Amino acid sequence: MANQVIILAVVVCITLLNFMLWSGTNYGSKILPAQVNQLYTSMLSQAPNSSNVDKNMEEIRNKLDEEMAILKQLSMGSQSESFEEHFKHMKEFSTAQVPLRKRTLAQIFKPQEYYLLYGAMAPEVFCPEKVRVGTVGDGGKWVCNPWKVPRDTVLFSLGLNNYIGFEEDWQKMTENANILYGFDAAEQNPMTRGTYSKIRGTSKKAMISVATDAAKDKYTIEDLAKSFNVTSIEILKIDIEGAELTCLIPFLEKYPVCQIYLELHGGAPEHAKLLREVAHLGYRLFSYEVNGFELKACEYSFIAENCIEKYGGLRIANYLDFKN
Repeated sequence: MANQVIILAVVVCITLLNFMLWSGTNYGSKILPAQVNQLYTSMLSQAPNSSNVDKNMEEIRNKLDEEMAILKQLSMGSQSESFEEHFKHMKEFSTAQVPLRKRTLAQIFKPQEYYLLYGAMAPEVFCPEKVRVGTVGDGGKWVCNPWKVPRDTVLFSLGLNNYIGFEEDWQKMTENANILYGFDAAEQNPMTRGTYSKIRGTSKKAMISVATDAAKDKYTIEDLAKSFNVTSIEILKIDIEGAELTCLIPFLEKYPVCQIYLELHGGAPEHAKLLREVAHLGYRLFSYEVNGFELKACEYSFIAENCIEKYGGLRIANYLDFKN
């Protein structure tokens, strides 16, 4: 019975010591491992000279040594570098990789060289609140902090195809913050149009083209914006099956946009060329996602240089404007 009491007393003391070690920064001076070791060694020396007690006490000592190692690791972790310091290391490492990424992109000449294209990709901006809006399959987009979108700004959707899951999710999470304009080469069905109007959306049959021909329902992106008296676009979502290769840059040269969610189609050289042109206009890549059905399609998410702070982003390293 006496032996059990002694063991119980030691366990209680060890538990108190662990608590004091863990909470030392909040409850007086921090207890050092050497001090703890001295304390429990003293307790062991006062125990009766019994083989059973010695055996039990040795087990307790081993357990305490294990816990001390864990506590030491936790203590070291609490004194580790700040997020800013970690980000600085990551940024420096990423910046050192820029020359190689630029050379790789500049050496893409064959349509099937996707291994070079996607291998060279990396975020140019870190967005702490990056989320995927829309379905987990085709149609979803990676966006930077949608909760920061200014109210009553414009979201342009080029390519609806009777699927507005992205827009529904977006308006739900932002409490209908944006005014929506949606366009597609085909007329949307009554259900789609009705749902779209309920979330502040206006849809129009329009095939995106390099020149406007209203009689054939062909329009440039610029002319579509003008037809609705839109002078700036906060969010531009694009899925127009290849027309982006000829229609996007002329529009971006004239209209300011904060975030672009682009599904790009084509061979690897076509991707590299358009990415370079978008980057040259002051847009930075913060996410990319290769299409699960075919390598020639990839989702790219950009944020304008002058919108990075507004959406809480952090600059890493620019490499997509690789010929400048």
